[in-house]
Amino acid sequence: MALVLGVTLLKVDRVLVIEHTRCAMASASEEELRARVGSEAGTDASWMSLGVIDDQISAIRHDVAKVRSHPLIGDHVDVGGFMYDVDTGLLTPVP
Repeated sequence: MALVLGVTLLKVDRVLVIEHTRCAMASASEEELRARVGSEAGTDASWMSLGVIDDQISAIRHDVAKVRSHPLIGDHVDVGGFMYDVDTGLLTPVP
């Protein structure tokens, strides 16, 4: 896990969890994305699990909580969640 390595070996003390607007993973179903991937790759991708995101804000909160509670990431590490708007460049904190 890259975050554990960063925090323990590189002394990283701030982690940002960021989702972005117009994200393909949050704007299509598993079936739609598998079809698109298969079409572009020229091979069957129906067996893949892509992990689409139903609710980006909930996903950010979940991931922030997961990082904060990881046993190898100490309490001294600041962890925050944000939504990045690709159209405006704004980075909005997710409480």
